[in-house]
Amino acid sequence: MPHPDLHSTLREWLASRPGLARHFTKHGIDLCRDAEKSVSELCRERNLDPLIVKSELDRFRSSAHHELGADWATASLAELCQHLEDVHHAYYRRELPRLSDLLAKVTSAYNASHPDMRKLETAFQAFCARLESHIEREQRELFPAIRELAKSKLPAGPHGLVGQVNRLEQDHDAVDAEILRIRELTHGFVAPLDVCQTFQSLLDGLWDLEMNLHQNVHEENGYLFPRALRYEVALRAAQRAKEPVS
Repeated sequence: MPHPDLHSTLREWLASRPGLARHFTKHGIDLCRDAEKSVSELCRERNLDPLIVKSELDRFRSSAHHELGADWATASLAELCQHLEDVHHAYYRRELPRLSDLLAKVTSAYNASHPDMRKLETAFQAFCARLESHIEREQRELFPAIRELAKSKLPAGPHGLVGQVNRLEQDHDAVDAEILRIRELTHGFVAPLDVCQTFQSLLDGLWDLEMNLHQNVHEENGYLFPRALRYEVALRAAQRAKEPVS
């Protein structure tokens, strides 16, 4: 993907690094409504210095450092697994029940005036079920296998990690489609004019959930999965090289 510049759209910048969303929103930029506007256009609208904004974005985009200040391109596989459990999985286990309770309250209060609330509730339940199954399989199957791999112990079975990784990547595509459906049903997480703060808190939480999910997927698809697969291939090759010639 070409390096985005001042003429690139908000959508193109976010495609290069989903975590940049937080930098845009702190300037009051709407990720949905402004998606097709260029950075230079957004800066003109908000009286921002485009060179300063681009410098901030470049600095964040080029860095491989994330929430814990670690470089996931060079950190050990065990450290990366621990980070995913301690940061992302812990976040889901904390936030999904909270958001589910908020959604039930908002649906009860606003379903009559906002009929899409039932659709949103159904979409969120489907999202939670798939995501919870996904993280359970990661913690029960994939992460233990990767930790053993880091100790130079090959995974059991003829296909190793490939099958697990393929299924988990398919999960990522599915949960991404489901969070997109949630975004559509909430009109880009924008609250209607006639709702209370609880409704706004729900939308804020769903937006934060989307940002966390994108970062989680980026770290797994971009770092954990390919690094683990490469390490497994190298370890198998090294062990074959040690086998006696028959």
